Amino acid sequence: MASSDAPFQLKDLLTPATIRLHVAASDPGQVIHEAGQLLLVSGAIEERYIEAMQQALQTYGPYMVIVPGVALLHARPSDGVKRPCMSLLTLEPPVSFGNEDNDPVKIAIAFGAVDRQKHLEALTMLTQLLANEQALSAIQASTSAEEVMHIIAAASPA
Repeated sequence: MASSDAPFQLKDLLTPATIRLHVAASDPGQVIHEAGQLLLVSGAIEERYIEAMQQALQTYGPYMVIVPGVALLHARPSDGVKRPCMSLLTLEPPVSFGNEDNDPVKIAIAFGAVDRQKHLEALTMLTQLLANEQALSAIQASTSAEEVMHIIAAASPA
């Protein structure tokens, strides 16, 4: 794990234990629950962080669907984040979040940061990944968490 002052990489946040492929979810709430559970089981968040992500969706609507096919699930650091973390789900079938421009969601990424600086670093790294349509297609087609990790490492700047 990177030291607290060094910028971390996506590979420092995502692990095979926080990746699930081909998840069947009935609605956005279940997507948030599934992605949040991976972070909870890893010890990175408190249960209330999942509730805060659910509340953010209810309060602000489907703004979390930031590019076609991808939802970025998150809440504030003060909502129960213990350490920087990330989980990734591929959804099969895709799930509609109610975002007219970017639905349906095929990949859901939940992340938690401990402070504003780490939050912005994580968003910057994610933005680079989300701009890479080839990497997103490869992640969606992946058959193992290790394969997803390899795709992300290859797509991330050194």
